[in-house]
Amino acid sequence: MPVVDASVWVALFKSDEAGHEASRAWLEDARRRGESLVAPVIVLAEVAAALGRGLGDPALARRSMDLLRTEHFVKPFPVTEAMAQRAGSLAAEHRIRGCDAIYVALARQLGMPLVTLDRQQLERGAAVVATRVP
Repeated sequence: MPVVDASVWVALFKSDEAGHEASRAWLEDARRRGESLVAPVIVLAEVAAALGRGLGDPALARRSMDLLRTEHFVKPFPVTEAMAQRAGSLAAEHRIRGCDAIYVALARQLGMPLVTLDRQQLERGAAVVATRVP
């Protein structure tokens, strides 16, 4: 059960994204195996923002967010103050962007790998948790 970064979900919903096919195939395989996927609840805003801003399609952004929220394929975790503090420490120590550090902190907390298409998160997050691409 890995923690899945927003970059993987954005690539799934954006067919012209470089990681679209790999994300789609990996997520379909995880679903077929009945594997649960985890993400901090901020994934909803991150995916909606990337699609709404990047494509100029707020309807797609809302549909994608609703799918993630209602599908029960993704288990959302709340971002508590304690997690935010751990993420802040990781961000400062490993030079990880703020929201990216929340995914890393969650993966560390749960003892799970982090799946991401974000090169910086892959490299810098690897100092804290196992990271991989879809």
